[in-house]
Amino acid sequence: MIIGRVLNNNVISSVNPQGEEIICMGKGIAFQKKAGDVVDDTLIEKEFVLKDSVTSQQFQQLLQDVPAEEIELVKKIVDYAEAELDVSLSSAIYLNLTDHMHYAIMRAKEGIELPNPLLFETRKFYPKEFRLAQHALEKIEEYFGVSLPESEAGFIAFHIVNAQQQHADMSQTLEATEMVRNILTIISRYFGITLNSETLSYQRIVTHLQYFAQRYLSETLTDEPDEFLFALIQSKYPKAFQAVQRINDFLITRYARPIGESEMIYLTIHIERVVQE
Repeated sequence: MIIGRVLNNNVISSVNPQGEEIICMGKGIAFQKKAGDVVDDTLIEKEFVLKDSVTSQQFQQLLQDVPAEEIELVKKIVDYAEAELDVSLSSAIYLNLTDHMHYAIMRAKEGIELPNPLLFETRKFYPKEFRLAQHALEKIEEYFGVSLPESEAGFIAFHIVNAQQQHADMSQTLEATEMVRNILTIISRYFGITLNSETLSYQRIVTHLQYFAQRYLSETLTDEPDEFLFALIQSKYPKAFQAVQRINDFLITRYARPIGESEMIYLTIHIERVVQE
């Protein structure tokens, strides 16, 4: 491959054999190099496709505005997150997290803190990602001597969560988290109890709701009703089913879409388990 543009000593743009514009990252990959030189493949540590011209322009502009040390730290944060979660994160996280971290550092230096209304839910619903975000805050302080508030761990955790979702954007991830919170509130109020977040049933229902919310918001729910099972669940778990009906009413009011019988069956079973523990 040929270097299209040197963005900094550790980042270049190029074009892959499929004709797609790509970003290559690696320590010293562009040291003493210029456009038109051959890329040293042995130095490539990360490579990802820029999906469109807008993303390309945004990323290249960001790299001009952001110190190379911040970009390198984002790469280390992403590498660590991928290793800990055993997943491959969307390449969009390099753009989104670099941009967020850069301005978070600037705000901290000016004594400005953004409120994070979903901080409690983020810590509770996405504990692994939140711990990774706390690790990121430690690294930011280590690298730049800037202590970011815990609210920023919530924002960074959302970037990590979002980068695990195919075709999701940050607004949908935030909306999904708020939906999970609202559904759990409906369950708690209907039964007049405080759900025990330490139980296995609670963790299971939260996981189920996270996937449900993403599918609901992206309108990819599938409904293959089993009339016999649907009737059986109503009869066997009447209170849990009534709670699901309230959830369905809430979602119809908010989004003008029901959840379907199949999802009502699964959700009824999860609710029955969590309220019994």
